Amino acid sequence: MPPEALGFAFRLFVVWQLLWGLAAFVAIWRDKELAREGRRRIPERHLHRLEAWGGALGSGVAQLLFRHKTRKVAYQRVYRRLLAAWLLGWALLLGVQRLAG
Repeated sequence: MPPEALGFAFRLFVVWQLLWGLAAFVAIWRDKELAREGRRRIPERHLHRLEAWGGALGSGVAQLLFRHKTRKVAYQRVYRRLLAAWLLGWALLLGVQRLAG
């Protein structure tokens, strides 16, 4: 793959992560607000879907910042697997980029 294509792929990956991370961050924040208000919550499968699409880092920041979903073991089990998958993706992309240039 030419270096310029690899650079574009990296930038695209970063933008993808930022957009989905923002969406997941807002969803975790909103779910916390709904919980405080005693209203109907965002289903966990929807939160995990946002994490799976690329929002795992944003979700993690929101969980820590708002202290939400951090003690729920079943939720964390799924979240940590998704986070590990995305961190592996980052490691692979950075490794390929380093080898190429």
